[in-house]
Amino acid sequence: MSISLKAEYHASIYFVALVLMVISLPLSRFGLSVAQFALLGNWLWEMDFKRKIRDIFSNKILLIVASIYLMHLLGLIYTTDFQYALKDLRIKLPLIALPVIFASTKQIEMKKVNTLLFLHIGAVLVASFISFGILLARNISDIRDISPFISHIRLSLNVCLAIFFLVYFIFFVHKDSWKIPVGLVFVALWLVVFLFAIESVTGIFVLIANMLFLLIYGMINFKNKYYKLSLGLVFIGIPLFSMMYLNDVARSYYTPYKNDLKSIETKTAMGNPYLHDTIRQPIENGSYIGLYVCEPELREAWNSRSNLNYDSLDKKGQGVKYTLRRFLNSKGLRKDAGGVSQLSEKEIHEIENGIANVNYTRKVSINSRIYKILWEYYVFSKGGNPGGHSLIQRFEYWRISLQIIRQNIWFGVGTGDIPDAYRIQYEESGSILAPEFRHRAHNQYLAIFVTFGIIGLCWFIFSVYYPPLKLHLYNDFLYFVFIITLSVSMLVEDTLETQMGVTLFAFFNAFFLFVKPVGKS
Repeated sequence: MSISLKAEYHASIYFVALVLMVISLPLSRFGLSVAQFALLGNWLWEMDFKRKIRDIFSNKILLIVASIYLMHLLGLIYTTDFQYALKDLRIKLPLIALPVIFASTKQIEMKKVNTLLFLHIGAVLVASFISFGILLARNISDIRDISPFISHIRLSLNVCLAIFFLVYFIFFVHKDSWKIPVGLVFVALWLVVFLFAIESVTGIFVLIANMLFLLIYGMINFKNKYYKLSLGLVFIGIPLFSMMYLNDVARSYYTPYKNDLKSIETKTAMGNPYLHDTIRQPIENGSYIGLYVCEPELREAWNSRSNLNYDSLDKKGQGVKYTLRRFLNSKGLRKDAGGVSQLSEKEIHEIENGIANVNYTRKVSINSRIYKILWEYYVFSKGGNPGGHSLIQRFEYWRISLQIIRQNIWFGVGTGDIPDAYRIQYEESGSILAPEFRHRAHNQYLAIFVTFGIIGLCWFIFSVYYPPLKLHLYNDFLYFVFIITLSVSMLVEDTLETQMGVTLFAFFNAFFLFVKPVGKS
């Protein structure tokens, strides 16, 4: 085989592996593993190691990017749990493998870069259709169950990237046409709707953050003063409208406008006395949960319709009696036999599954997620256990993380001792979280701080944000939306602590740094 034919052969395998990679990011863990093995196998089979080693060690940007993984290797020096450390190093192999392979392989032309980005959009679109189909076809008690391939948080990050890749195609690739951009606009709008449908607070926050940063970018770079003024008004309008909407929802949620306290009835239709409590019981959905409660009737009526005892726990570990009261309250029904009799069989099953508000059963409703957050906040503000509440329990994660950091501020606890450090600190601090909810930081910066101390955190920030600065990539639209997306996600997620999260970051970071021709779009 001639040298040129061999090079063309390996280039084809390389591109096919990249295709499999971008398609698998939102769709398949297995496909992602196969793609990475194909990239590594092709790289080794191609040989030419003398040139590759020279390219690797002469590329300062690559060495800085790869140092994130090397930092994890150094963390072995003072770790005690090598079993976990080795597992962590295996998960994070993409942090070094992908940059090394990409940086020592010839860059591909921009046409192929666009093809890969378009395929990623297509894969995200397929994932969105499948997930939305599950949402419509099944009785979902936990919105996370609609994403069968990857976690719904990682899916939401893929969706955010796909939305802004579409913006890139609309305004950069097809700016001189109108037919293709019109179709792409509808695809982008669908993905925005889908992002709200899956109730991903992280994804929505990332979407808004990207929009605001791009508006700032536009105001700085556009010369036309009318464009600047228009973008400025939109920049002010987005957060203002969001705050007004959230304030309106919260006010209606916490204001008991559905209750007339001046004409309260004292007995049920069966003649039994009601208990009315507007002091100890909270307001939800604009109504006092503690009004019109007749527990003897509730117990008897519920036990006659459900196999779950009234005084037992539902399938989410909550008291059935409390889930039932909240559900009846959200429907505007009284908490008595008459109220239970008006529940459908479907609603009985939903209560058994731990769904405490009828609004949570709506297939597509952003208010549903807001209501959940408001309830989580109420429980937390009253000193209740935030366990099981995905957003509010993060405050407990961060508190525990900061306590660990104070004891290991310079170098952290090491690569392998993270689980033990959290387990011990949760116990010593007397955390009210149940063991099954005692997770790690859910903030990538805190996770690095805990693991490697302040020195490691500073190096991590340098190794992530200096390379694009050196290559002037913050002016590149594609890299800009990528780094904002991942940076914002790392504020509320351990993005680099899972296979799909670390691969998403490692792939696109290395892709835009080393694969895509710099300065081209």
